Amino acid sequence: MTNMAKTDLTSTTKTSDLDDQWAMVINFLPKGWQDAAWTFGALTRLRAIRSAEALLRVVFAYAWNDWSWRTMAAWARRIGLANISDGAVLKRLRHASAWLGYILDPWFRSQGMGTTLTSRFRLVLTAGSTVQGPGSPGTTWRLHAQWNLGTGPWEHIELTDAHGAASLTRLQLRPPDVVVADRNDAKPNTLAWIVAQRAHVIVRFGWSALRLQTLDGKPWSVLHAVRSLPDAAPGDWWVQIPGTKDRPALKVRIVAMRKSVQAAEKARRKARKDARDHGYTVAAETLEAADYVLILTTLTKTAADAAEILELYRLRWQIEIAFKRLKSLLHIDALRAFAPDLAQTYLLAKLLGAVLVDAIRTQGPDFSPYGFPVRPDIPRRVAYCPTDLAGSTDDCSGVGESDRLAQCLANLDPGTP
Repeated sequence: MTNMAKTDLTSTTKTSDLDDQWAMVINFLPKGWQDAAWTFGALTRLRAIRSAEALLRVVFAYAWNDWSWRTMAAWARRIGLANISDGAVLKRLRHASAWLGYILDPWFRSQGMGTTLTSRFRLVLTAGSTVQGPGSPGTTWRLHAQWNLGTGPWEHIELTDAHGAASLTRLQLRPPDVVVADRNDAKPNTLAWIVAQRAHVIVRFGWSALRLQTLDGKPWSVLHAVRSLPDAAPGDWWVQIPGTKDRPALKVRIVAMRKSVQAAEKARRKARKDARDHGYTVAAETLEAADYVLILTTLTKTAADAAEILELYRLRWQIEIAFKRLKSLLHIDALRAFAPDLAQTYLLAKLLGAVLVDAIRTQGPDFSPYGFPVRPDIPRRVAYCPTDLAGSTDDCSGVGESDRLAQCLANLDPGTP
């Protein structure tokens, strides 16, 4: 932790300026967040910390500044926020995690799941990350996140201990969402669960990850099918994942594309290195499969052709960038707390700060004398429209961001498999 003597608390920023900036921040918090501090036990009486706002500022100071207890107590006294001891700071932080979770939950419901994207479906990206505690050689916590490509901010975040497995079944979906996921998520029961939610999926998979059949029940080999693919032209096949006693057969599309020579050789080098590192011999089929990108989807060809499916999967890099931003800017992958209750407060405060930053960035107008929206529920106005997924550009001048993206996705129809 930071040493008190090395921490600069003599900032030239005036307290009134900080108060003005704080007023801007809390403008983005969901209704009822202050009362919830009492409901969830973060506040039990008003003594040293006199309000929920003061407590939240103390929590942010802990998670974002990485200060020691003594430094935090001195800072709170210096700016007139709270007359509190370092022991009292620790006590309050230990009881704040449930409250922070409450703030995040309605935030995602109101800012994410309640978004008014008018396209025929939303693109939902998903990813996870591990978090290590102090001195821990392995995973202490797992972070599971859902990102709405239409609005930009985090839409759902779940924090579990090391035993909480990553799974698409953690997503909060509504028809007809399209989930864009990576190869670790290509599991028959998981895919069936998404279909049961009346949603769709676009997911990369390995050549041996799934047992596939033709629609009349005969074995189907993806490697055999893709060998005849020409360069720079995708392949597209309807197949099925065999059913079990617990679920019916699942009809899916396989979309494949031959990689460039450089990309294929890079994948083969990685496969050989993984085999050396783990002491096994790489399979010949794995080296052959390195020539291709293999994508599974439940979207119909009317909804999106093979080229569009490949482009939609390529958009997954946005959530990867979001995770890298969390790790590099917020140091979300490393904990400074040993106790589980304190660790959760630390992580949830980091996440709450991250979604607030996203909200200010995406909902605050680019040029505003206020620096924040007076009504966060009013979408930002923009004066341009990006190239849509089909490669054309429409005149979307003066529409909100959500509506602009909707126009660019409107040519995609999920259809019925």
